[in-house]
Amino acid sequence: MILETLPAIRQLSAHEKRQLAEELWDSADAEEGEESLHPAILELLDRRLAAYEANPQDVSTWEEVQARALARRGL
Repeated sequence: MILETLPAIRQLSAHEKRQLAEELWDSADAEEGEESLHPAILELLDRRLAAYEANPQDVSTWEEVQARALARRGL
């Protein structure tokens, strides 16, 4: 296990451990390249981001989304 080979990690605070995890994740992404995601997923994310940036006021809160979903199910 990695914690056994790198015991200093156990001494990190929860915040520092999360930061380390993010940095490791980013490093792995950089090694694999951003294109490791399927091109269709990247295109969809780009379209959704563009739609949000064009109309940031056209968003729903989680509570609104949840209420609509429950209403559709008759709950």
